[in-house]
Formats: sequence, structure tokens, C-alpha cells
Amino acid sequence: MLALLPAMATGQEYKANVDVKNGKGSEKKDAPVVLRLSDFKNLDFVVRSASVACDGQTVACQLDDMDNDGRKDELCFVCDLKKGEQKTFELTFSGKSQASTVTSRVYADMQLDDKKKKHPYITSLEAPGDSYLYNDFYHHGVAFESEKTAYRIYFDERQNIDLYGKKFYRLELHDTGFYTTADQQASGYGNDVLWAGQSVGCGTLKLWDGNGPQNWKNVATRGQRLIASGPVRNVAEVIDRGVSIDGIPEPYNVRTIYTQYAGHRDVRVDVSLDRSLEKSFLCTGVQKIGLSEEAFNANGGIKQEGFVKEDGLAASWGADYPEMGKKEQFPPEPVGLAVRVPKDYISSVKTDDLNYLIVLGKSGQQTLHYFISFCAAKETEGCHNAKEWFEYVKKWNPEEEVSVTIR
Repeated sequence: MLALLPAMATGQEYKANVDVKNGKGSEKKDAPVVLRLSDFKNLDFVVRSASVACDGQTVACQLDDMDNDGRKDELCFVCDLKKGEQKTFELTFSGKSQASTVTSRVYADMQLDDKKKKHPYITSLEAPGDSYLYNDFYHHGVAFESEKTAYRIYFDERQNIDLYGKKFYRLELHDTGFYTTADQQASGYGNDVLWAGQSVGCGTLKLWDGNGPQNWKNVATRGQRLIASGPVRNVAEVIDRGVSIDGIPEPYNVRTIYTQYAGHRDVRVDVSLDRSLEKSFLCTGVQKIGLSEEAFNANGGIKQEGFVKEDGLAASWGADYPEMGKKEQFPPEPVGLAVRVPKDYISSVKTDDLNYLIVLGKSGQQTLHYFISFCAAKETEGCHNAKEWFEYVKKWNPEEEVSVTIR
């Protein structure tokens, strides 16, 4: 519930204070604060810009149109809070458009791979389910990053989540486009660190047929949309319309939202259906990395390790060739994967030859969410072996890490 301190409206300007408190848990770094504009009473004009300040200092923020109706729905910013600390933020909404002057801490784009190699930027694309547009995207789908990690989502029936690991915490996708050159790699840039193949990769949402994960083949239309990018969060959408499920006469429409905040290595995945589940037909998880003898020998004998637990944590560590066509430039390098699913959304947990799996959703549910994360061993400040990664993820509580009280 959002309770506002006294607000003041003047013409097409509206001011309000919001208290944000870290009421429980440990110190929080880059905790997101998301405010619905509809919660602000008497905010009766079209908001075109906003600013946030705390103790006289400007705080980076962004306004986002979440439902694609041309009007801003949410105001978002991140903040640091010590245990038990409360901060007051001064908000100003305006009916005038104003360019942001703050440096973005995130980056995202969608680009086409056109004949003239101009790679024009787009914000959305939707096509019949049997269309093959994977190679019509510059990096095969929407891509986004924080300072710590970068992801892309394939625009095809796999819808795999691919990973880009970094040595240094900074933004790189604008320079590399997920395709790091040898010169860039030599100067310290990151690169693609995962070959998912036929697995679920790192937290990819797949269909579940009762025996194993399946690609999104029987879909009337599929689409992607870049909802928001910077300066403090990325929001990307994947739409699957007319999804045919065996044993269910009426197809489903499935909307999946991926949100990554500045300073975070993890991504929140929100899944919504156009009606309640009749049975569990979704799954996610992490792959078993580096199962081949070639990858094992090429990386000094790093073995595949991992697990899936009944409480909704799946994690793995291993190494494999991230780009099979460039084995000399990109040899196997260790990477850790993790998925955390809240207990309420777990139908069952499974293991197969390629994956540690969690079957999602229970009868009657219409929405669910989970979190994905990864760490490349090359990170100067990350985890560098399986022991460190598993210790980290067993303590990883993404719901707690972002939980603040807003008044």
C-alpha cells in the first residue's frame, strides 16, 4: 500500500514525498522502488517527465509505459539502504517533456540485421509463429544489460536466454553487440559465455509436456517488445499468442516480462496467462554445463556440478565452448547458473540428461514469477569456482534483496 506524505499540485506540476524504509533483512544495495502513478491522488494531467531527489541530491529515475497505451504508468528508481534505515525522496511530476541528464546504468536494444548492415533500432516485432526471423535480428532478439551481466532472448521457437559475461563491471553491449571481436576481447571486453544447445540454458521459460521441456512450436504468433531501457532498469516483453497445449482445447496467450535493475546481476521473470492454468504446462531450470569430453579436457578438467532443490533453487557450474564456430577465440570458460522459484509456483522438480528442472504453476494460477542469475568466472569481483558460486546462490534471496517498505 502506498501512503503519500502531503502533496502539492501547481498547474501541470505535482510534488510529493515518499518514505522508503529497509524494515527487515540486511543492508540493501540498489533496491528498486517502483511507484504506480495511479496511486497519486489528484495527479490529473498527462505526466511527461519526473525528477527524484534525496537530501538535495538528484536521484536517477525513469518513467515507463508498461501497457503500451502511450501514457506513463510507473516511476522507478533505485536506492541504497542500511539495515533499518529510512530515506525520504522528493518527487516532482511535470506535464512538460524534459530530457534526462543522468548517466544510464543499464542498456538495452533490438536491432534488425538488414541487407545494408545499418542495423536499425526497433522497439517491437511480432510475426506468425511459423516465421523464421532469428537471423533477421542483429543479435537474434532483444538484448539488455546492467553493469554486471548481459542477456539476450532468441526470437524463435527456443526463446533461449543467452548470457554475456564480463571481466569488469561496466556497460559493453553498445560496443560489442554480443559479438566481441578478438581486439575487443584482448582489451578486456566480455563475451558470450554459454552454449545452451537443446537445454533450458539459464532460466529459459519452456513448455512442459509431462516428460521434458519443449520449445514454443505450436504458437499462432510470437513477438518481442522493449518496454523500457534506462537509466535504472530494463524491461523486455515476450508474447506468445495462441499457444496450443495437448489435452487443452482452447489455446493460451502467454506474456513474459523480463526486468533487470542497475547494479543487479539477476533478472526477474514475470509470466501471465490470459486465463487460469488448467494444468502445469510450463517449466524452467538450468542446464548441466560442459558435459562433453572435449570441453572437459579443454578447460583443465573442470567437471559439471549442479542440483535442484524442492524449495525452488536450481544451480549449476561448468564450462563449455560458448561459440562452437569460434573455438580458438572463445575456449570453454567456467560459468555459474541459477534459478530461484518461489514455493507457491512450484509444481514439481525434475532432472534429465541436460537439465535441472522446475515445473511451474498450479491449477487455478494465472500469474507467476521467478528469478534467474549467473556469474562468469572471469569477473574480477565475482565467484571463481563452483564452491563459491553454490555458497552464494544458497544465500541468494532475490525477494528479500529488493524488499522495502514504501510509505
